[in-house]
Amino acid sequence: MTKIDEGSLQELVQKDVNLRLIEPHIYTVFQHDEAANFFDRMALFYDVVICNPLYNRLMWGYSTKDYVSLVHDALTSSTEGWVLDAGCGSLAFAAGTYLKYSERPVVLLDYSLNLLRIARSRLIKLNGGVPDNMVFLQADALRLPFKPESFNTIISLNLLHVLKDLKSALLGLRAVLAENDAMVFTTLVKNNRKADRNLARLLNKTSGVDARDIGQLQEAFEELGMPITYDIKGNMAYIHCRRN
Repeated sequence: MTKIDEGSLQELVQKDVNLRLIEPHIYTVFQHDEAANFFDRMALFYDVVICNPLYNRLMWGYSTKDYVSLVHDALTSSTEGWVLDAGCGSLAFAAGTYLKYSERPVVLLDYSLNLLRIARSRLIKLNGGVPDNMVFLQADALRLPFKPESFNTIISLNLLHVLKDLKSALLGLRAVLAENDAMVFTTLVKNNRKADRNLARLLNKTSGVDARDIGQLQEAFEELGMPITYDIKGNMAYIHCRRN
């Protein structure tokens, strides 16, 4: 099993980044304690309700089991190199899949410290501890602290639909991904369903963003030279792309 230590993690981040261990298995790049954001305040509700399989089936028309194959495909897209989960949240959908793959080092990144704590607890409950090949990092997915081309695989589940500046986020992710390597995403999209109206209200209320359709996402990726393939189930899009 690959083992991550502070030295190996420090090698990933830019020279001006102050990496600090703030709790067991959790590092931060912030110099001071960050004020609680929306997802910090709503972390438990998010994990229990928003990540509930029944809620997602009834509201958005997809099965949370569909995440398993996407994450599996990403983890096995390369036999070596670092994996970044950008906006990992509470690992409600991916913890079990990550635990089956110990060959590659994984950075689990989120802005919300409370969500990282829930994710850590989930791994400990399932595995008896946090695997040596995984580490949590509190950082901003819109201001990634890593050196260029540090990762061979990027996974981002349910992040894109809460971001106003989609182009900046994709540029930042592309910059830290090695050439010809893979990224996978899930994101809620409008899909000519009755739930589209609920999606628009939810995103506007929680993040102040407009719900996008797959055409808008496809255009954003292609403008950056990253054509995508995708599958849509209900209101959830599953996206694959590579950095050319």
